[in-house]
Amino acid sequence: MLDSKETTQIIQSRDLNWTSRLDRVLSTKKMGKFVDGIFLTVFFGFFIIPILFIFVYALLNWGAIDIAVLNNPISGSARFNEMIIALLRSLLVGGIVVLIDILIGLPMALILARREFRGKRILDTLVDLPLAVPTAALGFSIYLFWGSPNGIASIFGINQNIVQVLAGSARGGGLIDEGLLMIILVHVVFTYPYITRNLKVVILNVDEAYEHAARSLGAQKYTIFRTITGPLMKEGLIAGAILAFARSLGETGATLMVYGTDATAPIQIVSLRNLGQFHGAAFLSMILVAISLFLLFLVKVITRKVGLPIQKVWYGFEKFLSKRSLKITRDTLVLIIFFSVVLIPALFIIFYLGTHFTGVEGAFYKVFFDPDNKWASIWMNLLNSLSIAGIATLLNLLIGIPLAFMIVRRNWGKFNNVLDTIVDIPLTIPSSALGFSLFLFWGTLGPFGPNGIIKFPNGIFSPGYALIVIVHVVFTLPYMVRVLVAVITNLEPGYEEASRTLGATSFATFRNVTLPLIKNGLIAGSIMVFTRSLGETGATVVVMGLVRTIPVTIVDWVEAMELEAAAFASFILIVLSFILILILRRVTGKEKGLV
Repeated sequence: MLDSKETTQIIQSRDLNWTSRLDRVLSTKKMGKFVDGIFLTVFFGFFIIPILFIFVYALLNWGAIDIAVLNNPISGSARFNEMIIALLRSLLVGGIVVLIDILIGLPMALILARREFRGKRILDTLVDLPLAVPTAALGFSIYLFWGSPNGIASIFGINQNIVQVLAGSARGGGLIDEGLLMIILVHVVFTYPYITRNLKVVILNVDEAYEHAARSLGAQKYTIFRTITGPLMKEGLIAGAILAFARSLGETGATLMVYGTDATAPIQIVSLRNLGQFHGAAFLSMILVAISLFLLFLVKVITRKVGLPIQKVWYGFEKFLSKRSLKITRDTLVLIIFFSVVLIPALFIIFYLGTHFTGVEGAFYKVFFDPDNKWASIWMNLLNSLSIAGIATLLNLLIGIPLAFMIVRRNWGKFNNVLDTIVDIPLTIPSSALGFSLFLFWGTLGPFGPNGIIKFPNGIFSPGYALIVIVHVVFTLPYMVRVLVAVITNLEPGYEEASRTLGATSFATFRNVTLPLIKNGLIAGSIMVFTRSLGETGATVVVMGLVRTIPVTIVDWVEAMELEAAAFASFILIVLSFILILILRRVTGKEKGLV
C-alpha cells in the first residue's frame, strides 16, 4: 500500500508530466503559427471587417441612399444639406477645441515637465481628474455649471424664475445657452487631459542637454523653446493635436447633454438611427469613418514629414517674452484657466448634488422614495454597466495579449507596422459611427441577415446586451494593446533568455516568466478598458435596444428633467471611475512606460 505522501508525489508527477507535454505542444513552431492565425482571424473578422463594413453597405445600397439623402422626391437634398452642416459644425468644433487645448495645455505640460514646486504631484493628479468623469456625467456637469441657474449664473445674479419664463422650460437660465459654445466648452474639458498628458511625456523625452547648451551660448528661454524644444517635440505635438481632433469629432455622450439645436455629426447618426432612417445614418457614418481613417494616416505618416520654422530669431521680442515676471504671469493665467474652465466645471456636479440632496425635491427623496423606483433602475443599470465592462475587459485580455506580442516580437517586416496601425482604427472612429457599423454588420441588414450570405432571420445579434458587449470590446481593444505594446517593448529580454537557456519551453517561459513581468501592464490595460467601457454612451445608444447602462440612464433622466436623480447616478459613476483612475496612476507610477 502507498502512503498519502507517496500518492501525493505520484499525482504531482503526473500533473507535471501533463503540464510538460502541454507546454511542449504549445511551444512548437506549427502551434505558434496556428495560434497567430487564429487570433489574426479573430481580430480582422470581429474587429476590423465589421467597422469597415459600412463602406460595403453604402456601396450595395447606394440607390436607396441616393433617394433618402441626395435626391429625395419630397425634400430633395435637404437631408444632405443638414448632414453637411452637422459635419462642418463637428469639424469647426474640433479645430477650435484643438487650438484651445494647445494654447492652455502646452503651458501646463511645460509646468508639469520642467518645473519643480510644492504641490506638483497634486496638480498632476488634478489634470487627470476629468478622465475620471464619464462623458455623459461630464456633459451634464458642464451644463449645470454654465447653462443652469444653479451654476456660475448665480454669481452674476441671474434670476432663475425670470429666465425660466423667458426660456419656456426648466432647462436654461445659465450664463451660456445650450449650443455651439457649450459644445466647445465640453469638448475642451474632456480632450484637455489627453493632449496635456501627451505633451508632458513628449517634453520629458526631449534631451535637456540641447537646451543647456543653448542657454550657455546666451539664448533666451523663449528662443530655446521655439528653436530647439519645439522642433524636437513637433511629432508628439502634431500627433496629440490630431488625436484630440479625432476625439472631439467622434464624441457623442457629453454632446448629447448640451447640443440644443446645434447637432454635430455623431448626434445626427444617433437621431437617424433612432428614427429608423438607416440609409442616412449609414451615409453619414461612412463619411465620419473615412475622415477618421485619414486622421489616423496623418498621425502615423504625415507628422514625421512636418517641420517647424527655426532659423530666424527676434532677439528683443524674445528677450521680452523670456522675462521671469511674464513667465509667472503666464503660469498663473494657465492655472486660473485650468481651474475655471476645466476642473471646476467637470466636477461641479458634486457640488450640485450636495446642494440638492435633501428635501422633497432632493436627490435622496427622488431616488429612494419616488413611485417610479429610480434606485432599482440605478442598481439594475449599474449591474449592466459593470458586467459589460467586466466581460469587455476579459475578452480584451484574451485578444490583446497575443496581438501585442505579434506587433512587438514577430519578425514580419512591414506587416508589423501595418498591424500596429490597424489596431488603432477603433480608437479613432467616432463611437456612434462604430456602433452603427457593427449594428449593420451583425443585424438583419448585414451579411448574416435574412438577405445576407449566411441567412439568419434576425441576424446573429439583435440590439441588446450581447451587441453592447461586442461594441464595447471593439472600441476598447486599442487601450489594452497600446499599454501592452509599451510594456513588452521595454521588457528586459535577459530573464526570458535565461529561462530558455535552463531548458524551459517557450510557452513555459511565457507562463512562468513573461506574464509575471508584464503584470502591471495587464492591470493598467484592464483598468483603462474597464473605465472606458463603464463611461461609454454614444456607441451604446446605437445598439442598446431595451437594455440600459448607467451613462444612458443619466442621458434619459436629464432629457426628462430629473436632474437630481441624474446627478445621483452621475456621482456613483464618478466615484467608481475615480477609484479606478487612482489605481491606474499607482500602477503606472511603479512601471515606466505603461502609458
